Amino acid sequence: MSMFLNPYASQELSQEKLDIASVQFEAMNTSFNAMLRACLEKCIPHEYGEAELNKGESTCIDRCVAKAHFTNRLVGGFVHARGVGPDRLRHYERFQSDRTQ
Repeated sequence: MSMFLNPYASQELSQEKLDIASVQFEAMNTSFNAMLRACLEKCIPHEYGEAELNKGESTCIDRCVAKAHFTNRLVGGFVHARGVGPDRLRHYERFQSDRTQ
């Protein structure tokens, strides 16, 4: 198979890598859904007047998502600077206990 079609074909996949990727996906999915709910509640009225977003709603959502993304990066940088590793995270502890069983 061409390298351009699948550049990762030569890399090994282990169950541990797949499990870690699954935990990372769950964390990202949880963060995304929380941001989506918060921005939806803040920016979109409960009575829909139009099928499309109006200018105010669109701008509000853009700003809300930008703030959430900025906050996520800020907290991530703080955690990284403090040297907090995955061994101090609840998801990682659950992952480690599941792996040893």
